[in-house]
Amino acid sequence: MTTDSGFGITDEALGTLVRGHYILSDGERLDDYYSLTCNLDGRAVGFIAHSLEPDAVRGMLPRLRHVFDQHEALHRLAVEAIVNEFSEEAPSRGEVIDALRDLVLESVEVFPDNHVVLGLTDSCGLHFMDGYWPAVRFNGDDGVVEVTVES
Repeated sequence: MTTDSGFGITDEALGTLVRGHYILSDGERLDDYYSLTCNLDGRAVGFIAHSLEPDAVRGMLPRLRHVFDQHEALHRLAVEAIVNEFSEEAPSRGEVIDALRDLVLESVEVFPDNHVVLGLTDSCGLHFMDGYWPAVRFNGDDGVVEVTVES
């Protein structure tokens, strides 16, 4: 993933989102987002708006700001959804507290439909195999839609 600071959209609260792209293994370049990195609780967290249309990205700014402002509550909802998804029985309060400590917010992806995906990292390596991480999709009302494991 690389970014190009010559194509920025500035938000007073968040900073400047710059155009980014991926280079596939065959050399094909994919342009599909604007991004920035924010400091949340001492961690660098990537914020990604999935569109190349500047007006569409500007339309996602309120949702990005909401996630920025509510990151602690959304992180908790995401971790609770992950623990519930992968537990065979109701998790204990201690299991949830451990997971809140261990599964840290790594990325926030916002889509034009106002859905948000929080990508988390297993900071201790005890919950997910190396190379895998949990992700939780929220709808526009902050309801959990889906829990997945990415690689």
